[in-house]
Amino acid sequence: MYSVSFTGHRPEKLPFFCEDDPMLVDLKDRLRKQVEKLIKEGADCFYSGMARGVDMWCAEIVIELKDKYPNINLTAVIPCKTQAKKWDNNSMNRYLDILSKCDKTIYISDSYNKTCMLKRDRALVELCDVLIAVFDGTKGGTKYTVDYAGKMRKKVIIIEPM
Repeated sequence: MYSVSFTGHRPEKLPFFCEDDPMLVDLKDRLRKQVEKLIKEGADCFYSGMARGVDMWCAEIVIELKDKYPNINLTAVIPCKTQAKKWDNNSMNRYLDILSKCDKTIYISDSYNKTCMLKRDRALVELCDVLIAVFDGTKGGTKYTVDYAGKMRKKVIIIEPM
């Protein structure tokens, strides 16, 4: 048995306009296939940083797959308790729905501070054996997380956004 964490870009950094955009539907299908492949190979613990976009899409995929694979579990690794405070209502409701279905929640910090996001990213790497990254090579938190996983000698599976 082994663990998998997710990282990836926020929706505004991706070329999708809405949830039913064919490119996003394709990305989610590729993610689902990769997650299911890893489950069949022994993955049973999954970690999501619960950011808007890739993190939440991957968490939803794990939740959907729990019906078929009841032995898997999902842990939310959240940078601070106020992470979603300024999000729009739809994003907030989606976030709360996912959290209610997680098996466990880890909070890195009680409130936002300048290091809580990076500490969350490092925790995601440290908790996993395999990192799935929806990554296009651009600078930012996803690149930091992928680079850190490499330094920690974790297996990294890169999934192209398009």
